[in-house]
Amino acid sequence: MTESGTDNGERHITVGVITDPVAMPVLLGKQLAQDLPRVLSEHVDSSREWSVQTREERLPPSDSRHTAMMELAATEMGERGWDIAVCITDLPMRVGKQAIMGDVNNGRRVVVVSLPAFGAVRLQRRVLAVVAQLIADVYRPGTPEEGTEQHARRRLPVLNRRFQRQTPDQDGVDSRIASRWGSPQLLLGMVRANRPWRLVWGMTGPLVGAFAFSAFYLLNSTVWEMATTLSSWRMILTVIGALAVMTGWLVVYHHLWEPVRERPRGEREEAVLFNASTVLTLGTGVAFMYIGLCLVNLTASLVLLPSELLQSYVTGSVGVSTYLLITLLVTSAATVAGAIGSGFESEDSVRNAAFSLRERERREAFREKHEQRQRAAESSGESSRG
Repeated sequence: MTESGTDNGERHITVGVITDPVAMPVLLGKQLAQDLPRVLSEHVDSSREWSVQTREERLPPSDSRHTAMMELAATEMGERGWDIAVCITDLPMRVGKQAIMGDVNNGRRVVVVSLPAFGAVRLQRRVLAVVAQLIADVYRPGTPEEGTEQHARRRLPVLNRRFQRQTPDQDGVDSRIASRWGSPQLLLGMVRANRPWRLVWGMTGPLVGAFAFSAFYLLNSTVWEMATTLSSWRMILTVIGALAVMTGWLVVYHHLWEPVRERPRGEREEAVLFNASTVLTLGTGVAFMYIGLCLVNLTASLVLLPSELLQSYVTGSVGVSTYLLITLLVTSAATVAGAIGSGFESEDSVRNAAFSLRERERREAFREKHEQRQRAAESSGESSRG
């Protein structure tokens, strides 16, 4: 394909979007089908008729050149008559500490976009801009040297300046867009891909345990007295401590922590990223559960605890703040007690609730690789002793 149009000279250009068959990539693929033709017409070539077709396909893990993904996309292009293919995956892509948003191979006419690098907010707008820019790089032949005036002119107005547009020295990758925020934004994107709010209904054990203990603590007069006498900073520490205990218990009891020191140097950064993602995902999920439980307890306290009853146990007048303080202490105590209920959950059920399908696959492959290495080392050690 050349800048004057497709190879056969037609005015119509079809962009095929292949998405991982999970929630966020599919949603973004549908949004691209609506918005991308207009953006390409406005900013790339208004003389062409642009159309977008979407397809859900399980995108394979790939090397740094995304070989497996691009081969799959090239096959789909040939079968469906697409001019350009875009792969959208929730698999994180990195080069060192740099988080990759998207790469393009001009020869194959394939774009690969990785969602975690986009962070946690305004995904639709950001993905649309990056995909449009990379398609423009495919449509206009040649790759200008980075930093040149021609390279700057080819930057579309819709692409935010916070995105680094590069020409990497890497076989199979002609143009790249990376995040200026690097690992922090990638981490937030990984947490968002895990959809931590699913933890609320994904694990019944802790939730049932927390509800049961809430009923007990809510009707305990000692809790009423403590809640109204604790200082503000003690109450804040109580809430933070409850969230930390539940999160830490889930991580330790269900073996979700990846060893770092035992791994080769090249894998340590990935292990650290996994662990940070685990803590943030579970911490956010526990926070959602805490808020939901807090609302239920507040409602129950307003219904079950008349102000006349509380007045005989607490000092000062009974108001809304009294009910809020009691609710916070009850919920914090119930959250800690609910951590015991997580012991009835299997490790697989916790992983299913905490991580997305692709994230679980990546972690399992990462852990299996480490275990194979350990078994090989043990076998070598036994052989040398023999």
